[in-house]
Parts: sequence; structure tokens; C-alpha cells
Amino acid sequence: AMKYFGLKTKGIYLIPFLGGLALSDDKINTRWQDVVISIMGPTFGLILSLVLLLLYWITGNIFFAGLANFNALLNLINLLPILPLDGGHILKSIGFSVHGKFGLVAMIAGSVLGILGCYAMGLSFMAFFLLIGSMEIMFEWRMRHQSHLLPLDRYGQIFSGVWYLLTAAALIAIMWYFAQSGDELLA
Repeated sequence: AMKYFGLKTKGIYLIPFLGGLALSDDKINTRWQDVVISIMGPTFGLILSLVLLLLYWITGNIFFAGLANFNALLNLINLLPILPLDGGHILKSIGFSVHGKFGLVAMIAGSVLGILGCYAMGLSFMAFFLLIGSMEIMFEWRMRHQSHLLPLDRYGQIFSGVWYLLTAAALIAIMWYFAQSGDELLA
């Protein structure tokens, strides 16, 4: 995605059990670039999970099922609205592009729903990180007018939001499939 936008990558670093990180000396110029660069990792992670799921269906080998499930979980965590995770960058770009206070209200409402959802599922540790990430985004809200990044237009906001939600929903569906499979190891 960085190469697509003409940004030179300084390096790509793979962090075991967490994913990858691409660094560049160039600065992005638009919120659209930030969204696309941020969401491409989870999108390719979703594709990998789907390929692994397909391999599981073909072979019946639980190893592929475990990899698909674990990969879906890692990419879903990466979509959480916590900076510096990709989800934090995506939601910040969408929320900071919305004019008026609606963007802030939408980000707060989304964060509250995420925190309550995590807490309801017994993921108190994740709810705590969502709270911290939400506060960081709200603190940055005051500085949004000083940003050099061009905001998303209405189409970009909607497209980015739908892309984000569909990617997260597909990752959840993969994990849900394995949770309902009846195999205690995968559930």
C-alpha cells in the first residue's frame, strides 16, 4: 500500500505472534492514504485466514484450522481502535474527517460499545486497552485542525467505515465458525 502511494518503505519488520510493521521516512498526505495503508495488513490477514480455512476444509488437518483461527484473532486485535494499532489509525482518520462534533461523538459511542462488549465477554484486559486507546484518540481530537493530512470526503468516510466493519465481521465469522465447530481445541 505504501508503494502504491509512492512512499518509500524503509523496512518491513515481522514481529513474531504480533504481525508486521512497515516503516517509511516519507509522510502520508491524506487520511485516505492512512486508512488504506492501515487496513491492508488486516485485509491480507483475512485473505490468509480464508486460504487456511479452505486448506482445513480440503485436508481436515486441524493445524490449518488452528492457524486460520489464530491469524483471525491477531488481525482482529489489530483492528481495535487503539493507537498505534491499525484500527486506531483507521477510526481516527474517519472520525477526524467528519465535520463538527459528530465524529467525536461517533468515536466515543463506538469506543463505549467496544469496551462494554469486551467486558461482557469477560475480556476485561482488552476493555482496559480500549479505554486507554479511546482516551488517546479523544486527546488528539483537539489537535486535529493542526494536522497536515487532507480529510476524507463523505464517500471516503463511508467506504472506509464499511471496509473496516466488513473486515472485522469476516474475521469474527472465521473465529465463530471454529468456536461452533464442536472441536474443543478450536473452540
